[in-house]
Amino acid sequence: ETSPSTLVQTCAFAKAKKISMYNMNNFVIGADTVVVLDKTIMGKPRNTKESREMLGMLSGKTHKVFTGVSIQNINKNVNELFYSMTEVELHSFSDSIVEYYIKNYEPYDKAGSYGIQDWFSSQIKKIDGCYYNVMGLPLSKVFKCLYDLSMNNIND
Repeated sequence: ETSPSTLVQTCAFAKAKKISMYNMNNFVIGADTVVVLDKTIMGKPRNTKESREMLGMLSGKTHKVFTGVSIQNINKNVNELFYSMTEVELHSFSDSIVEYYIKNYEPYDKAGSYGIQDWFSSQIKKIDGCYYNVMGLPLSKVFKCLYDLSMNNIND
């Protein structure tokens, strides 16, 4: 059984590698995000039914959002890999809220079937950790990694 942190890092690495192979002199950032409730890993819903199921499971509960990040530059031999985790507590919400959200925001490209940055933010009770991680890219960790690489004269 693969842990969520390993899963997102593996996927982020594969995404970045695919692009790096054709851009060997450039820095490439790959990222992958999943939502985890108890032991259930949720990716992107494939349809309205899955979206409804995911949102229904998340209602009134606290879940974790994991994002894996891979920063690669083949010619400079850069291969950084890390993840970030944020806890998100949701209010309990009704089926009519779920239907409204799916109809108006079509959350099929979002892990866990919601976007923290859109209307769904009205259903968030509390977050513990990086907000941008829930959006899909933990900006402060990415910046720190790139900054540390630049301080190590990787860009010379």
